[in-house]
Amino acid sequence: MQRLETDRLILRAYDETDLPRYHELFSNKQNMYYLDDITTNTYDESAASIKNAIAVNDSGKARRYCITLNGPGGGKLIGGIGYEIAAVTPLGKIADPMGWFIIPEHQNKGYMTEALSCVLHFLINEIGYNRIEGGHLADNPASGKVMENAGMKYEGTLRQNGMNMNGEIVNSKIYSLIKDDIK
Repeated sequence: MQRLETDRLILRAYDETDLPRYHELFSNKQNMYYLDDITTNTYDESAASIKNAIAVNDSGKARRYCITLNGPGGGKLIGGIGYEIAAVTPLGKIADPMGWFIIPEHQNKGYMTEALSCVLHFLINEIGYNRIEGGHLADNPASGKVMENAGMKYEGTLRQNGMNMNGEIVNSKIYSLIKDDIK
């Protein structure tokens, strides 16, 4: 799996040394509010989850990047970003869905937009994807802002197709980036 870098971030594969920080993050429901399906409660669950992320990367069916700060004091997990390889069609390769998290102390600093932009440009310019899709629950507008700031275009709303953390059925908003969007 290719390591990606920006001025402020390194996106790399997870490894076993990430486990203590991974457990610290994923066992805290406040950190993982919108990712309850991967919140862990025990150290063993975290170990299994990180092993799964490593196995998914090895399979080539998806990519799970660990986000760390670049430069002095970097290397510590501050978030993650990933995507599934959904289809290869006559229109080209499509990645879907995109997903990410960043711990609260690093939110609102532009890190997620920077990481998403890096992955989007890598997929389109280096791998040859034609279209990348992502979405968010309507009650999580911060994810939509990240996608817009990274250059993705709002395509529409899927009515009542998701469930939020309170068990309520909610709408999802869908975004995409196509090769022609990048100049």
